[in-house]
Amino acid sequence: YDDVAPSRQRGNAELNGAQVAIKSLQDELKVIKNFRDTLATRVTALEGEKAKLQSEHDRVLDKFAKLRDALMEERAKASKAEDRAMDAELLAGKGAFNESQTRVLSLEKNPLMDAMRERFQAEIYALRRRLEQMTGQKVSDGLVQDAVAVDPEKLHQRLKQSFKEQISNFREGVHLITGFKIDMIPKSKGTSFRVRSCYAEREDDYLEFFWPKNVKSPTSLDIVATEFAKTLSTTSDSYQYLKKYDSCPAFAASAQLELFEKCTLVPQG
Repeated sequence: YDDVAPSRQRGNAELNGAQVAIKSLQDELKVIKNFRDTLATRVTALEGEKAKLQSEHDRVLDKFAKLRDALMEERAKASKAEDRAMDAELLAGKGAFNESQTRVLSLEKNPLMDAMRERFQAEIYALRRRLEQMTGQKVSDGLVQDAVAVDPEKLHQRLKQSFKEQISNFREGVHLITGFKIDMIPKSKGTSFRVRSCYAEREDDYLEFFWPKNVKSPTSLDIVATEFAKTLSTTSDSYQYLKKYDSCPAFAASAQLELFEKCTLVPQG
C-alpha cells in the first residue's frame, strides 16, 4: 500500500497536468478559430468591394462606348440632314421661290451640330475623368479626340497600320541588339516563342520556349525539346544555366556566345 499511494499521486498529478495542457490547447484553438473567422469575414468584404468596383468600371466603359456610338449616329443624321438641305436649296434655285424677294443663305457652321458636339464632348470628358479615377490610368487625349472627330473605320485602319509598323520595328530592334529572331506562335494551351540565332548554321537550328495559358506572370519559361535544344544539352555548357539556375536569359546568352565563337570571322581590310 505504501507504494500504491505515491503512484496514484503521480498519476493524479500527470492527469491534472494533461488536463491543463488540453485546456490550454483548447483555448489556443478557440483563439485561432476566431482569428480565422475574422480573416474570412474581411476577405468576403474585400471580394464584395472588388466586385462592386468592377461592376462600376464596366458600367462606365459601357456608357462611354454608347455615348461614342450615339455621337457617330447623330453625326450621320446631321450629314443626311445637310444633304437634304442642299437638295432643297438646289430645288429652290430652280424656281421654287421668287428670286427678287428671297435670298438663300448657306451657313458655314451648323449651330445644331455645334451644340450637339459640345454636349457629347462634355459627357465624354466627364466619363474619361471618372474612368481615370477608377483605373488609376490616364486616358489619352488622342483617344477622346478620335472618338469625337474621326471615322471609326479610318481610325481602325490607321491604328492597325501603326501597330504593325511598331511591332516590325520592335522585332528588328530585338534582332539587331540580341542577335535573336523571335517568332510568337499562339497555341491552344499557351504561347510558344521560336528563337533563331543569327549565328546558327541551319534554319532548323532554333530554340522554342513555351508559356502556359493559365500562368499569368511566370518567372521562367519551359524549353521545348527541339533537335537544336537536344544537341545543346549534350554538347554545350550553356544548358547548366537552366538546370542549376532555371535562367532562360543566361542560357540564351551563353548559347549565343558559343555560336558566335564557332563562326569563322573574316577580318576586313
